[in-house]
Amino acid sequence: MAISAKLRLCALITAAAAAAGMLAGCNNDNGTSGGAEAGTAAAQEQGAAPVSVSPEAREIADEYFAGDKSSFPAWSGIENNRLIASVDEPEHIPFFDITFGDFIGEYMYYLVNYGIEDDMSEDSADACSAYRVNIINYLTFEKMYLYAAEHDYGITPATLTKEQLDEVKNTAAAVRDDWEMTFYNAASEKLGENAKTEDIDRLCSEALDAVLEKCGIDYDMFYGWELNSKIQELTLEKLLENVKIEESDVEKEYSSLVQEAKDALEKDITLYESTPSYQSAYVPVGTRKARHIFISFPEDTVNAVIEAREKGNDYEADRLHKEALDNGLRQQAEDAAKELADGADFDELANKYSGEGEHIVLRNSPSYSEDYVGALYGIENAGGIAPLLITDTGIFIIQYTESAEISESGTSSLKEQIRQYLKNKADTDAQIEAYNRWTENFVYNIDCETLKVDESEIIRYGSAFSDIAG
Repeated sequence: MAISAKLRLCALITAAAAAAGMLAGCNNDNGTSGGAEAGTAAAQEQGAAPVSVSPEAREIADEYFAGDKSSFPAWSGIENNRLIASVDEPEHIPFFDITFGDFIGEYMYYLVNYGIEDDMSEDSADACSAYRVNIINYLTFEKMYLYAAEHDYGITPATLTKEQLDEVKNTAAAVRDDWEMTFYNAASEKLGENAKTEDIDRLCSEALDAVLEKCGIDYDMFYGWELNSKIQELTLEKLLENVKIEESDVEKEYSSLVQEAKDALEKDITLYESTPSYQSAYVPVGTRKARHIFISFPEDTVNAVIEAREKGNDYEADRLHKEALDNGLRQQAEDAAKELADGADFDELANKYSGEGEHIVLRNSPSYSEDYVGALYGIENAGGIAPLLITDTGIFIIQYTESAEISESGTSSLKEQIRQYLKNKADTDAQIEAYNRWTENFVYNIDCETLKVDESEIIRYGSAFSDIAG
């Protein structure tokens, strides 16, 4: 499946969640949805028409997807203009109408890209039903968004600048080109090894046209997606342009984080040590940073030492240590320590043996042994290296790198992260509030019977259920 197709399918799922208020107003730069007005705008803007399709292109299309629209009897006989979702209270508002034609283009796109030739089969039924739910959830969400774009902010296809429309065209063309590339190998094989690039590109384009044609997918679909995407993008910019974060809010959040870090140090040191934001907010005076190289004893030595310790035979454990050290490990560790002291690249040494980069070590750390902490805090000056620390598993070469003080630049960086966190949260809250506002007066009626979905799975946010078959 083409990359653009994957992005498209993900966009539908993400936006369906957005309609639930989980991520309201979310947008995908690589294409969002279609819809009646987008298709119309596309036709008016581009005047697009299917190109002629050669027999070779039809063969490629059949190899890519053997079925066609008629291969899905569950959807035969349903007119494209049939209404499947509408807002009827307090009165019918045509703007919100969603037709079967709006739905089936999206659905066929999914079936084609996943190579599903029987959407009602035991293997595919559940996944296809879930995707039909995603589609209708997104289409209703999109209608609400486009309605707000026009009525709250005056944004319509007609208000887009030439530059914006050109961007829409170019992105739509890129999405289509990406899908066309799916057929490149097949087209090259059909035309032979001496084929010109332009001929291969032409056959790829025809093959895609053949797939679209036989599956009843609108030729202007790509443009429609990008047009609606651009409108939603501009609407989101308008919606969020007045969302501001006060410096006092940043300071309040920062102070709260500092207090949380202090509380963790008192009540749960392990939580403090595993939470980078705590270490960025507060570090006890006198705390040090370290890094170390670790040279392991051979596995059979480690196992034998552990067994000896378990049996209470410390003499044998120590003898095994000495034997391993005398066989070259001590000299290896001393050489590595000297290299580190002389300024050797730490990462290279760590890759050669193993190790841990710079990290905070508290004086009362439960994450490191007393011997490790004692060795680190016994070093006189930053940059110094402790005597080799020999353990039952290997040798530690510990270097005291610097005092773990929080610098002004570190505090500024943390506050900037807090500011961005608060901005993202405020943006999300603004989007959810806006969608609540947009939907409170408009309730969708969904024809779940025609869509063959369980009404309990449709997002109830702004939706009701009734048979609108008529």
